[in-house]
Amino acid sequence: MKSILLLPLAIFLLGFTSVSIAQDIMPPLLPWNGQSKELLVDKFDKWVTPFELSDGLESPTYVETMAWIEKLVNSSDLLQISTIGHSEQGRPIQMVIATAEKEFSAEKLSTSQKPLILIQAGIHAGEIDGKDAGMMLLRDIAHGSKTSLLDEVSLLFIPILNTDGHERRSEYARVNQRGPKEMGWRTNALNLNLNRDYTKLETTGIVAIAKVINSYDPDLYIDIHVTDGADYQYDITYGFVATGGYSPEISKWLSGYFQPEVDQALKDEGHIPGPLLFAANNTDFTEGNIAFSFSPRFSHTYGDIRHLPSILVENHSLKPFEQRVLGTYVFLEQVIKTIGAHYSELQEAVELDKNQKKESVIVKYQFHDTPADSMEFLGIASKKITSEITGKEYVAWEGKAITQRIPNILMDKPAASVPVPKAYWVPVEWAEIISKLRIHGIEMEPLTEAKEVTMELSKVTEYKLSNQPFEGKFRFQSFELEKERRKVMLNPGSVRVKTDQPLGELIVILMEPESVDSFFQWGYFHSILSQTEYMETYIMEPLIAKMLAEDADLKKRFEEEKTLNPDFDKSPREIYRWFYKQTPYFDQNWKVIPIGREW
Repeated sequence: MKSILLLPLAIFLLGFTSVSIAQDIMPPLLPWNGQSKELLVDKFDKWVTPFELSDGLESPTYVETMAWIEKLVNSSDLLQISTIGHSEQGRPIQMVIATAEKEFSAEKLSTSQKPLILIQAGIHAGEIDGKDAGMMLLRDIAHGSKTSLLDEVSLLFIPILNTDGHERRSEYARVNQRGPKEMGWRTNALNLNLNRDYTKLETTGIVAIAKVINSYDPDLYIDIHVTDGADYQYDITYGFVATGGYSPEISKWLSGYFQPEVDQALKDEGHIPGPLLFAANNTDFTEGNIAFSFSPRFSHTYGDIRHLPSILVENHSLKPFEQRVLGTYVFLEQVIKTIGAHYSELQEAVELDKNQKKESVIVKYQFHDTPADSMEFLGIASKKITSEITGKEYVAWEGKAITQRIPNILMDKPAASVPVPKAYWVPVEWAEIISKLRIHGIEMEPLTEAKEVTMELSKVTEYKLSNQPFEGKFRFQSFELEKERRKVMLNPGSVRVKTDQPLGELIVILMEPESVDSFFQWGYFHSILSQTEYMETYIMEPLIAKMLAEDADLKKRFEEEKTLNPDFDKSPREIYRWFYKQTPYFDQNWKVIPIGREW
């Protein structure tokens, strides 16, 4: 047998002639010299950031970042730092609080008459633009010309949410991204993607975010990323739930007030803002852009279902790091100005969405049959080249600006909805579910003594699990359900979850099996799929004979089953199973989802 030698990574990488090999072969750039370059301070400035010191090429490590931020916070009575959690590897997850009132407690900020903005960077730690832009903005608020911004709002700034991923740094982390020199990793130390975790709450980072949202009650939530994918002229793209969501009045505010003002500010500083962009054919935009309806496992759609105005920023990965960071700074500064100027209108929109009737909730969206409209697209010219390696065509970007008219394919057509019950019941033994509901901030009524409750339950009749895990879970590929009413004895500690509360839509999304982000579809009830008790054939044979002799109707149904299903009659195993189900010995809880509905 030949032995296999596992070479250390450092030795393996010696085979590359240059550590910047991917950067060297990226598509050509359009020239850029935006007005926002004036935001950079001189390298001899006392509060120059590590990003600025590196000529916009590098982003500091976790230790360097937090040391710089702690020094800044200690120098200003406008700032305070708070530890909101710890990563899986034990690193503190830090949040900077900035407020002119110098009242930093969650109680004071959540009840203040001024708007509160939550800004989050580094959820995907290689996509770190928001961290460096936020450091510059905080510097200019504390010691520069931007102190008056805190007259408008107070800020919560998380520079690095995925701290463990941030420290899995390398020059080989994100091959499709133009800088910084070293980049962190998308997932956390357990290889879980934090931006798929907002409903299931399995990562310490998203648990920390949920607690911040519940404690501080921010008025706007911003999650800053960097894209993958195709080339185009836009450098700062961002989006929110414009249609097909759970907060229509907030969507109107974001479309009517937020987007026009933020777009104009970016344009004034030499940037090109655009919407979230996803090529329909996954290569170029000749077949259109897909406006996805994200499920609430993602940050901005989780915000939407909570009626928290939320923005997903996706800076363009093929633009230089410096350009992206400066664009993010401009974006954040204008966000502050816009929410300060239109706060009363936003408050009104939020209240209307929180108080909307909840007779039914859409749990799944689908594409329209035809594109709803078209859009002017500021693209980059490309050509198709036949690969000498694979023999197939691939897209090569040419670095030339073009303008196209392309289809905009919307995914906001309701595909499935469910009626909203008066309440849900969760038995005490499903403590993990109760704990997650509590972390989400959902109101519950715990039982202090045992109680028999009549409820509606869903039973799984057929199912097929996926062949591959997703985020560490085996989700359902398909399933069928039937509903039944029964009386259930609930023990103390079980909870009643009423749906008439601000997070009512979120409750339905988590509880109803048909929802793509339900606890059921995420696999938290897989144990109900196992049948644990059975009957030996030496018991089944005399028992079946006795049952047939004593129950004429049973005998008739048995004969009908044999007639309707010829395969049944040929399978002793299926015959035994059929009779076993007719006995009181059969497990009545097998495949019954233990979440009850109260109507």
